[in-house]
Order: sequence, then structure tokens, then C-alpha cells
Amino acid sequence: MCRAMDVVEAANTVDHVMPHKGDENLFFDASNLQSLCKPCHDSAKQRQEKTGILPGHDVAGIPVDPNHHWNRD
Repeated sequence: MCRAMDVVEAANTVDHVMPHKGDENLFFDASNLQSLCKPCHDSAKQRQEKTGILPGHDVAGIPVDPNHHWNRD
């Protein structure tokens, strides 16, 4: 998430790409894990899971959410 905004931040939190919601197979699936910095995990990722929209933009002002209408062809 930081990289999408051209920010360099140490990743120190393991995040589930798809929320596991108690599903042990999804919880332990290594392909469902990603590294995030704590601020992205605790704010941007949580907002994305609640709203379906990834907040933020790159240095050019383009939204980082690939589903944002500005990023659609």
C-alpha cells in the first residue's frame, strides 16, 4: 500500500489479503498473506475492508485503488 503511494516504509505487520473470518484454511494459506506497515494495516486496509475502496493517491494525485473510475479503461 505504501509502494502504491510512492512511500518507503518498513513492513512490520502480516496481513491477510482476504479476511479469513475464522476460516482456518484461509488463515494459514501463505498465498493469502502480505506485509504491510502498521499504519497502512490499521487504517487504509481497515477502511478498504469496510467500504470496498482503497484510500489514498500516488504522487501524481491518481487514486491508488485499481477499481476507482479514474483507473478504469
